[in-house]
Amino acid sequence: MPGGPLNMPRRTSQMLRFVVVGGSIAGVACAYALQEAGHQVLVVEQGDGRCDSHGGIRSPPNMTRLLNHWGLGPAIARVSVKANRFTFRDGKSGEELGPLVLHEKLMNALAADFLYMQEVVSVDPWKGVVITRKGAKLSADVIIGADGYRSVVRPVVVGPEGMKGVLDKRVSVNITVPTDLMRQHKDLVQLTVSPEWSIWLGNDCAMHGLLTVDPRSSKKEYGIVMHVPTDGKPAHNSWAQSQPLDEKFLKLDRFEPRIQKLVRLAQTMTPTGHIIHEPFDNWVHEGGKVVLVGEAAHPLMPNGSHNAAMSIEDAMTLSTLFSLPASKSHTSVLLSAYEELRQPRCAATQASELRKRNFICLPLGPEQQTRDDAEEEFLRDTWEEYIDLFAFDAREAVEDWWTKWGPAISRPRMSDSRIESVVATSASGYFAGSGSMSAFAGSRTK
Repeated sequence: MPGGPLNMPRRTSQMLRFVVVGGSIAGVACAYALQEAGHQVLVVEQGDGRCDSHGGIRSPPNMTRLLNHWGLGPAIARVSVKANRFTFRDGKSGEELGPLVLHEKLMNALAADFLYMQEVVSVDPWKGVVITRKGAKLSADVIIGADGYRSVVRPVVVGPEGMKGVLDKRVSVNITVPTDLMRQHKDLVQLTVSPEWSIWLGNDCAMHGLLTVDPRSSKKEYGIVMHVPTDGKPAHNSWAQSQPLDEKFLKLDRFEPRIQKLVRLAQTMTPTGHIIHEPFDNWVHEGGKVVLVGEAAHPLMPNGSHNAAMSIEDAMTLSTLFSLPASKSHTSVLLSAYEELRQPRCAATQASELRKRNFICLPLGPEQQTRDDAEEEFLRDTWEEYIDLFAFDAREAVEDWWTKWGPAISRPRMSDSRIESVVATSASGYFAGSGSMSAFAGSRTK
């Protein structure tokens, strides 16, 4: 069963020094997990460690399972609201199109040191050195690029094309409304108590909302994400820059009166633009000392269902690999394994998130009408896709890899370069032969 104990030996010697560039979710998760495995970890973060963002972070079962493994279950329970269903609604009328019920039994079965205010300006991938704007030089056996969407480390690994892409035609807008204000309106009270995740399908736009908890005050808020067309105007690509609410920008007149009232209760909104990147070929530098994780490796659509989950899975995969009883000389082999394990999963998720977003944002017309008329088929396909995403366990993927390659790595007579060559040339065969991985990748690749 996903989340159960894994039958893998652990590393007890030849620990490494990691420098993590970026205190993102991926960076902090990598730091914690690698330090728990016995490695020395330093996180370099340009901010001061404080976060002023609002709105919820979605934690699907594939993420919650890993957080529970780290012992964070009770803490998450105190600052979260567990969704019990998805409800799809017509954006203009509010009429329910259909529900996806998250049955409890099924969901249960899917069961460092910091340097703040230090901006990294360059990385020497051959020497394994990070250089900050203040002139500090930090050396490491492995540098982890966890510096997010506008990564400094990414071009070092991917090349200049790592910062190129196509501007998304839609912008994601994050809005939060205190439930105290909502309870003053009779037609909004139900939203303040229901754990369901509601999705309104509008004309060339969409909105979804669910209850969240502000961890600072422990008060409930209603978290709203709106997907609206950019009309050719670029938006900020930062989740931390709020601005006054703009009804025209939000296409608010395309939604039912109740939703218009709800959104108007908010004082500010945070629009986040997005550059769509094709999956990168490389996440590991050829020198074997630099690796990408999180949004630096796979920039996802803002405010999606799996942004944080993919980062946590990256961290679990990397830390589990480096918990295995391999020697320091096997570092490049383990990094190659991380890349091969994570790339198909993340590429499929990137495509899936965009496809689902575009599907609920169809403009009025024949395609939209076909979608609404085939609601049962749409809901079934969506549910099957979610199950595939939810059922994945990053630790089990590493265990499968170790079962196949562990004996070769543990064999003293087999050279490290030969191991790396064999693993690299056989990787595609490994994924094609893995039942869950091949089915997953096959159902979501563009």
